[in-house]
Amino acid sequence: MDNICVFCGSNLGKLAEFEQQLKQLATYLVEHKETLVYGGGRLGLMGALYQDVVTAGGKVIGVIPEVLEKHAVVADKNTNLIHVKDMSERKQKFVELADVFVVFPGGLGTMEEFFQVYSWAQLGLVTKPIVLVNIGGYYDKLLAFLKDGVKQGFMPQANLDALIVVEEVTAGLAAAKNFEYHQANKWQDVSQR
Repeated sequence: MDNICVFCGSNLGKLAEFEQQLKQLATYLVEHKETLVYGGGRLGLMGALYQDVVTAGGKVIGVIPEVLEKHAVVADKNTNLIHVKDMSERKQKFVELADVFVVFPGGLGTMEEFFQVYSWAQLGLVTKPIVLVNIGGYYDKLLAFLKDGVKQGFMPQANLDALIVVEEVTAGLAAAKNFEYHQANKWQDVSQR
């Protein structure tokens, strides 16, 4: 894994553990000489992660769409800030650049990014590991929703099993190294009912 793409909030959230785990991730990136790929923002968890990585001398690739230019970081010598037209182009760039996706707590933007790579994994368009960092049970209700989707017949259990769900980011990165992609058959033939 060379490029770790992180989806996280443009707000800080209320738990101190969100930032504590981001600091662990920043340390991991720098120690393992891996590059942070993220949304290019300077606010919230995104900005905190960027700051921690660059302060420690790590490498960063930020992908910023035109609509969010005013919230972009000021790139330093270790930062490659890629300017794209829109959010769709940004997500496509994430998919191209990333070796693994790490999903921290966040809001709608984080969910949009997560669901795009997750649904593309279902189709075989993304074959890279997706790590969902469930700090303080933040994603418990999302996981319950996905489990209900399996129970109600809208997705196979294999799709749920493909997610790497952890409480500690470093455990998720360790698991990602052993990830093997397996495409599940999402569709059910109604003529077989």
